Amino acid sequence: IPTTLPILLLAGTALPYHDMVRYVGVHFQSTHRHIFAAHYTAKRDSAITAAGGIVGCELIIGRNRMDPSISLQLYSALVDCHLIHGCELVIDTDKFLLSMLEQVQLLCLRRLLGLSRRSMVAPLFTETGVMPIRFRRVILALRYLIYLLNLPLDHYASLALQANHALRSSGNSCWLSDLEWAIQHLPNCTLVLPPPTQLSEQSVLSLIKSVSRQCNLFLQSELDNSNRLALLQCRREPSATGPSKYQARTLRHYLTRVLTPNHRVTLTRLLCGDMVPLTFRASPTRIHPLEPVDYPSKQCRACNSLGQPESPQHVFLQCSSVPGLYAARERFLTEIESLVALPNSRSFTNSESLFYLKSFIFGWTSVRPTARFINEAVILWKNFIKQDLEGEEDGTSDEDA
Repeated sequence: IPTTLPILLLAGTALPYHDMVRYVGVHFQSTHRHIFAAHYTAKRDSAITAAGGIVGCELIIGRNRMDPSISLQLYSALVDCHLIHGCELVIDTDKFLLSMLEQVQLLCLRRLLGLSRRSMVAPLFTETGVMPIRFRRVILALRYLIYLLNLPLDHYASLALQANHALRSSGNSCWLSDLEWAIQHLPNCTLVLPPPTQLSEQSVLSLIKSVSRQCNLFLQSELDNSNRLALLQCRREPSATGPSKYQARTLRHYLTRVLTPNHRVTLTRLLCGDMVPLTFRASPTRIHPLEPVDYPSKQCRACNSLGQPESPQHVFLQCSSVPGLYAARERFLTEIESLVALPNSRSFTNSESLFYLKSFIFGWTSVRPTARFINEAVILWKNFIKQDLEGEEDGTSDEDA
């Protein structure tokens, strides 16, 4: 910006300068390196305000008592509209500004699922069916491109698109080049915007499908590469009618089938890896006996003489050293044996415990008693750990007692 601004006259009157102006709901800022920076900030603040209204409902009905399907409807109606506002024109070329919107989305989904602020990101989308805002904004911009391509050639917007073709072909910055940059910088993405000569409704529709597919592949790879999310790997989504099938993103059955809030939240935290390493030392993927070098950090604190990893499936289905847990497990297995075929001895090996735990959770009819048992088992386990830690602080142990 020059030190001395020129004076612009209109009918003999000097026109005032403004740092920011709002036109058809979009904020333009001439004093920032990114002309739409004020728009991102304004929409982030509006989304946070709307999210606060949804959270305020919990003051009336209680924490985590709102049905997740209703929470998702409120999120789509009140928050998502701000996160995508103007995305057809405001292309995400600044990672910092985009991250402001992403943080609001993550905050809302974590609150909806009852997860901690540091929970893993991928399950927020695979378990709710919501698309990451980065991919969603690109897809909406591509749909707007289809609208522009179908306009009459003498339409003002069509003329602007033709000018964009010329600017993009000459290597200058424009709306199309920004859109191309946003597509190329999607996570693990190798997609490109077709050249001007190949831009058509069909080619853009094909690109939209590829972006959506890339989003699902990215989220699935995040699940497959995380030890903490082993319970979500290779799972099939059950349904009331018909066989289970693979779905990358959807509102999961346990979020609607489990009606007791505490049971649902505990199960959700377990599946989304939000209990390792705070509650359990080892992730569900550990299905083999520990090496001696892993004993201090991964060995089960209840049956520490067996060298077993302190994984969720071990605590729920194998460990017999926690007071009350064995009786709770027997009641659960008696209740669920009519729904899931169990081993004759009702004892589980390391590999079987993970298989059966997933079978219990991802069954349409077995998920409710499983969630109730997992909630009870986690309470018993936390009480045991608390007593164990208090005993260490007092300098005593069970043997001394």
